[in-house]
Amino acid sequence: MTRPGKRPLLRHRRIADSRLGVPLLALWRVLDWVLPKRSERWAFFDHPLKHGQFIENARAVYEQVRDDPRVQIRIFVRGGHRPRGIEESARVRIVALDTLAGLLELARCGVLLLTNSTALDMSLAWRDGGHGAPRPALRRRLVVNLWHGIPLKRLFALANPSQRRHGDRDRFRRRERRFYTGLVASSEVDANAMAAIFHPIPPANVWVTGLPRTDFLRMPEAELPATLRTELARVRALRRGRRLLLYAPTYRDASAAGDRDYAFSDAEVARLKHLLRRHDAVLGFRGHYVAAARAEPGLARHADGDAIVDLGHADFHEIAPLLRESSLVLTDYSSVYIDALCLDLPVIGFAHDLDDYRQRQNGLLYDLDLAFPGPVTTTFDALLDALEARLAAPRFAPDERYRNARRLFFRHDDACNARRLVERIHDTLAGTHA
Repeated sequence: MTRPGKRPLLRHRRIADSRLGVPLLALWRVLDWVLPKRSERWAFFDHPLKHGQFIENARAVYEQVRDDPRVQIRIFVRGGHRPRGIEESARVRIVALDTLAGLLELARCGVLLLTNSTALDMSLAWRDGGHGAPRPALRRRLVVNLWHGIPLKRLFALANPSQRRHGDRDRFRRRERRFYTGLVASSEVDANAMAAIFHPIPPANVWVTGLPRTDFLRMPEAELPATLRTELARVRALRRGRRLLLYAPTYRDASAAGDRDYAFSDAEVARLKHLLRRHDAVLGFRGHYVAAARAEPGLARHADGDAIVDLGHADFHEIAPLLRESSLVLTDYSSVYIDALCLDLPVIGFAHDLDDYRQRQNGLLYDLDLAFPGPVTTTFDALLDALEARLAAPRFAPDERYRNARRLFFRHDDACNARRLVERIHDTLAGTHA
């Protein structure tokens, strides 16, 4: 619903011309230092690379506060997109960031809930192919980074030198980390890694609340948001009572050599499909959204809607419904397997380019022998053998190695991560105003 006499912000004229946008953003930066901030106005952002998708940690926090009378929610989107499953009200508004009205609304928000960084979450695309972004006054706000996952690979300050230079080429993006009031983490080990990755954030500002989106894995199905229940039903329809094997490879940096996922041959796919049919299983392929944007087909080009199905980001916005319906998770270096540990799912690694990934890609934070509680294969034949062994085995029961890996990454064994985070924000705001 919209306020009487007001046009919805999504209909306001978008700022898409760099000749107007660049000077306007410079003026906005001055205005942002002047305008008072309202601590009850919390700014959320659609996904930085999947515009119009309001998902993961941001969505979980939104679900926690949408009925909180202390919070006025502003969900900023770009490109005229409207997130699905969000109903506007007196306290919830969807705001087009790429409009003058949207920029003015952002300037009044006292709490920023980032999903990546201001440079990405607030990025505005110009018609000439360039980009710009507001540079908010971080000292005048409470800023929390809701980083989307538990890193397995090296990022930012810990990345290999070439990836670090590429990822930190925006100087403001490097500097802003010291001003984060909070950065979510899942365990003490994860917090130490995040403090190093996000250097120079003060280590005390890394909050071990657990990742809010983990709640979507643990909560009863009836309590899931309606959009997730819909996706859950669609996954069930695709697997048709068969065991779902989720294959989710990670993103490989385009600035490095060897930046492509494994290219399955037609003969290998035929062998894989034969194994799946013998064990009444289906393989669901979910490529990384960055790879999808670069038009890397991966295993998706072999999807037949039967033995191999495409579980891409356009149709399935969240990973939680896929994991809840899976019987096994197969990946290379993606931390999706860490999510699988919440559900006691067996995991298999397919690290076909392990040496190259360690040396020229991001590299790994942890020794796989310690952090990955399943077989790690490096060839297709070894992968097929590992799948055969798992599918032919009795019901999976986590062993001590598996439980140790889970303890490594999770402090909290409940569905209250979003609640803990929101309480931490409210406590911090109360302390600020005391």
